Amino acid sequence: MNILIIYPFYNQKELMHNFSLRLAENGIFADVLCYNNFRYEKHTLLKWPAWLMKCFDWGESVRPKWLTRYTDYILHRFVIPRLFSKYDLIDFHAYYPSYNHLMQTCVKKNFRFDITLWGSELMRGTAERKRLLKYGFDNACRVKMTDNLHDVLVESYGEVYEEKSRIVYFGNSEIFHIENLSDENAKEIRDRLYGNTTDKMIVVLGYNGLSAQNHRRMIEAAASLTDSLKQSLHLVLPMTYCSSPEYIGEMKPLLDSSSISYTILDHFLDAKEVAAIRKTAHVVVNVQDSDALSASLNGHLFCGNVCIFGEWLKYGVYTDNDIYYIKTSMEDIASHLKDVLEHYDRYRQLCAGNHDKIKDLFSWEATMKKQIEAYGE
Repeated sequence: MNILIIYPFYNQKELMHNFSLRLAENGIFADVLCYNNFRYEKHTLLKWPAWLMKCFDWGESVRPKWLTRYTDYILHRFVIPRLFSKYDLIDFHAYYPSYNHLMQTCVKKNFRFDITLWGSELMRGTAERKRLLKYGFDNACRVKMTDNLHDVLVESYGEVYEEKSRIVYFGNSEIFHIENLSDENAKEIRDRLYGNTTDKMIVVLGYNGLSAQNHRRMIEAAASLTDSLKQSLHLVLPMTYCSSPEYIGEMKPLLDSSSISYTILDHFLDAKEVAAIRKTAHVVVNVQDSDALSASLNGHLFCGNVCIFGEWLKYGVYTDNDIYYIKTSMEDIASHLKDVLEHYDRYRQLCAGNHDKIKDLFSWEATMKKQIEAYGE
């Protein structure tokens, strides 16, 4: 079976790389194409025309700026659809309305396509966006998603798509990197990223730079703690993607006035650095507006870190599998954080069982069975 996977965010290239490799191990060969920058990875033996591959290999870095807009339009509208006839299935990942013209080609020419939801495209969608997404849902062979996203789909559209809905998860490559990073190397990386924090409790706030992560509320909660607790903390704000200098600039005065040492991570991090952040954290606070279940959070839970999550976040898979975390309202972040810091060893013991449960649920070996089943239908 030959599949073309189209996805929008190039910072997820490692996820797509690992996913396509796992598919190949099971006899499903997937070429992967990033919709936004046309970077691709080939695993099938299908031949793309040389002129077409040259278009993708060209890349924005060498295009004349005045030509970029027109080149993108041509690639999106005319070049990518030329590939579809070569494949048994097109799989659109992270469905945004900008895909609709490609889906229209599939419908017109009877090319089969799936939709694989990643989360924000549905969870943070406006009424107008949800109206536009309906076109793809109506015409897809299958709509694949996590179980909490399935709940959002039903809330948004009713049960009209039940027959084509499939519950799937991606494997978490962080598990592999965490297992292969020694404690000594993790501490070396921690000190390089944060400075000397050996005697500090590392508290990680959120996992990206979106304002929807509610950094302000988390910082204010930490700043309200007693001076003795604040002196024992080091706050870490991972803002390596979806951030802006303006938003980071708004957060810095709050952090400076909190009397707590901190690090804002606003640059690219390699896999070992990400693993070190997970392994050396003590407490994680996640109170964003909505979430589809993040690999970042799975990595923290795998490491046994004490996690405080917003009670409104739909993490049914955690509840159903007895994965321990603390639920908080926005108003109670400070009191939960205070309690965790004062009784850390007790909470850490409660989280010890999360390691094996997360591995059993989210390793690539655990997740691929349902992915393969969905493709094979």
